[in-house]
Amino acid sequence: MNIYRGDQMEPQVQKKSPFFIGTVKCPICETAFQNPRFKAGLYSVIARDSDQRPVAYKWTDPEFNNILPHYFAIVRCPRCLFSDFPETFERSTHDAKMHSFKRFYKSLPLANNAFLAEITKHTEVSLDMNYEAAMNMHLTAAYIQDMPTKAEEKNYYKLARLYLRIAWLYRERYGNIETTVQPELTKNILKIVGNIETSYSKIEQLSGLLAGNIKSRVTELYGGAAEVPLNNPYYANLAAFFSNMKNMAAGLNKIKATTISDQQGKLVQTGTADPSSAYFSFNSYLDFIMYLSGYWRELPLNEKDAISLAVKYYALSYTNEDVFDTQEKRMKAVDLISELHVRLEDYDSAINYVLEIHRSGNKDRQGLYKKLNTPHPDGTPLSFIEKSRIESLIGRINSAMNKASDKRHELEEKRFLFCLPRVQEICRNNPDLAEEDLILKIEAAGIPQSVYNTAKEKNVLQGGTITVAAASEEKAEEKKEELEEDLT
Repeated sequence: MNIYRGDQMEPQVQKKSPFFIGTVKCPICETAFQNPRFKAGLYSVIARDSDQRPVAYKWTDPEFNNILPHYFAIVRCPRCLFSDFPETFERSTHDAKMHSFKRFYKSLPLANNAFLAEITKHTEVSLDMNYEAAMNMHLTAAYIQDMPTKAEEKNYYKLARLYLRIAWLYRERYGNIETTVQPELTKNILKIVGNIETSYSKIEQLSGLLAGNIKSRVTELYGGAAEVPLNNPYYANLAAFFSNMKNMAAGLNKIKATTISDQQGKLVQTGTADPSSAYFSFNSYLDFIMYLSGYWRELPLNEKDAISLAVKYYALSYTNEDVFDTQEKRMKAVDLISELHVRLEDYDSAINYVLEIHRSGNKDRQGLYKKLNTPHPDGTPLSFIEKSRIESLIGRINSAMNKASDKRHELEEKRFLFCLPRVQEICRNNPDLAEEDLILKIEAAGIPQSVYNTAKEKNVLQGGTITVAAASEEKAEEKKEELEEDLT
């Protein structure tokens, strides 16, 4: 039974069910339809990854142990295909951004959207939700939320949540970025493709300016005529240019898809394809994902792609939306953003986000101290309750800043251990370089000088090793000495 095709749900589908069937209304087209929700208190998350991915559940009834609740995180309207988190369908009122998105979405010619047509056709959603259907639902929601180009129509926080969940699903099926063994050359290929894609985005922006200027010049050439011949040389060459641009984007996507297939061990196979791994008419579900990428160039093809997009949108939400409006929420956001940067091996960005907690914390704390020592406009002093409330806020900020300080030390350790082998290699390959030139070479490789300085202090520049445990012990000893100095 496909629950999003309009099939009727019967509450007694099985003797025992963790679901109750309720009616929800689409916030876009206002269609009412049935949707399953988990009954309250049936399960709890008992283990999570460092980026909050649920890895173990505890059910009150062992009969439901094989059900994964995170597969049911997305609801899809059977009429307009709008897909989102359940709370969006259950709210009676919506914010200005959602109203702007509604106007945008209703104006789209969805009947002609190839991506939505293909992914819907290949998604069987039921009360027995499987991995492929769950991933398709998340990809559908991310695609829809990513369609707007105007900031007032785009929900950065929602996109960040969706892409993070897509990263979780990739990890569940294909393994962790950090633990999956991948050929070094495939990593290099994907890194180079990523760099080209970054450059391509800049070229796309400049191409729009180019087209605008060419159009103005052609109008000028023809004396401002209302109708300009479409076969003029400018337009002919511009059309060829944009065609090549489109082919380049498609080619890059195919190279990326091929490399990811290589990493999954699917390029060189002996014998015939395993029929059990087939997905509809495709040899595998991964082949289907690669097929979909032809309709959506930004479709994340692996965990790293999805995490990169999650980081991008969490950062945009942090700076442009009021989601993280307290120090505690900002600390949680920074903790998650820094963890995602670590998973992308971008330790500098992770540390910068943690430093942001210190900057914003100091600013908030100064404002609260000022408020604490400022009487009311009528000259009366603050009451005991008012002072206690402000002091409590200051205490929470101090706690958050202390946690941020510990987090920064932890990240600096991880960065050092990650960069040390490359620093040692540069030192071994350039034994005759003066230290000043050696540092320049290390910095040119994207490694901070502080890593070199720390390696020099620990006397491990020429190939010595240091373990995480040893680094932690040394850091603890340093903090102990700092504390002793403070006390004296």
